[in-house]
Amino acid sequence: MERNTGTVSGRASAQPLAVALTRFRFRLAGFSEVVALISFVAVFTFFALAAENFLTPFAISNILTFSSITGIVVVAVAMLMISGEFDLSVGSIFAVASYVFALTLNAGVAPPAALLLALLVSAILGLINGWIVTGTGIPSFIATLGTMLAYRGIARAIGGGVFASYKGEKLALFDALNGPLQGINQLSQPPGNFRASILWFIVIAIIMSWVLMRTRYGNWVFATGGNSGAALAQGVAIKRVKVINFALTGLCAGIASVMQFAHRTSVDPLRGEGMELIAVAACVIGGVRLSGGYGTIFGACVGVLLLQMLEQGLVLMQIPVQIFQAVAGAILIIAVISNTYLGRQE
Repeated sequence: MERNTGTVSGRASAQPLAVALTRFRFRLAGFSEVVALISFVAVFTFFALAAENFLTPFAISNILTFSSITGIVVVAVAMLMISGEFDLSVGSIFAVASYVFALTLNAGVAPPAALLLALLVSAILGLINGWIVTGTGIPSFIATLGTMLAYRGIARAIGGGVFASYKGEKLALFDALNGPLQGINQLSQPPGNFRASILWFIVIAIIMSWVLMRTRYGNWVFATGGNSGAALAQGVAIKRVKVINFALTGLCAGIASVMQFAHRTSVDPLRGEGMELIAVAACVIGGVRLSGGYGTIFGACVGVLLLQMLEQGLVLMQIPVQIFQAVAGAILIIAVISNTYLGRQE
């Protein structure tokens, strides 16, 4: 009786390839940023070839400047998501902090005091989110959906539902928070749009990344999001970790808010609307898992830069903003599918 040696040898030759691919997948799974980096390079290459003026200093500076404000919020949201929770109220906290900053400045409060008050209020609102989630056991998605609406109502109430603008003289504090980096901007023609918010974003991202990857608290964050039961058994105060991360998220929303106000010197009741979705999308694209316990600050930063680059490139190509939403949604889905595949154990 003849054996089907061709089939047997074909299967034998396919096995080493399958094993090699599996090992390669496992190696990639150790780098949560890989999907975001590949997507970033692909999108950058496309716009560099297809969009006129995309590689100019002005366009690059716009990408960095606009993403820096949202990026400050994203790095805190990433830390919170790694600990296993969400915050959908960051956009509303963003609006409240802007109104507090604007109204206190107009009331004659010293600029440093007005700044501290705005940051204190935003941190307290984040702290309230943490208390609600850890104290009641309500899922953070639902709890912060409620506070999103409540805080937006607070912003409308303290602002009277209208614009609030700073009416005084230009402050040195505004330049420190988000003034133009003239020395860099003047190096090109037309001048770039590099602003101080880029530097603040880099500093905050580095600090947050160091805390997450190099400190005991960072280990607690990963443990809390990865397996809260095991973390609790090991003595990790998981409720405290979550409350701190909620307060930190609120604080970063406030920091980003006053930086944007320092540039625009005005705020409206819808300021920050939709920021929570962009923040979550940037984190997921950057490799942060929705289930918690996995991800990096660097990946989240790549995610927000990718989204801003996508929007800037489409604007330069004169494509409607609706296309940006569709493409961003597609990238988000692809990122989730890819990260899920890389994270499979079999």
